[in-house]
Amino acid sequence: MTTPFFTNLDMNGNRVRDAADAALPQDYVTLAQLTATSPVSFAQTFGDGVATTFNIVHNLGTEDLVWDVYEISSGDSVGVGFSRNGANAVDVTMNPAPAANAFRLVIVPAQ
Repeated sequence: MTTPFFTNLDMNGNRVRDAADAALPQDYVTLAQLTATSPVSFAQTFGDGVATTFNIVHNLGTEDLVWDVYEISSGDSVGVGFSRNGANAVDVTMNPAPAANAFRLVIVPAQ
């Protein structure tokens, strides 16, 4: 009889609870390693009609970022001032001050 690769699958919750260690290949990734990885993307709507600089915390754990800011009403990308504040935050600057919740910042870490 062969040992199943995974045991105690919870397909409704999309989780693998246990892996049968004897059945795993040498280069497998454990569930703990998968759940300990950094987030794969971040997005936040911003604008308040007053401020021109927004400090946005993304918690991606890296300064190697690929980003875009777009106007929500049109979907068009816009030019902004962008600066990194360490591995977990950025400043986005726009002039004039953007209207309330008018723009969206999308960030993915560079791989």
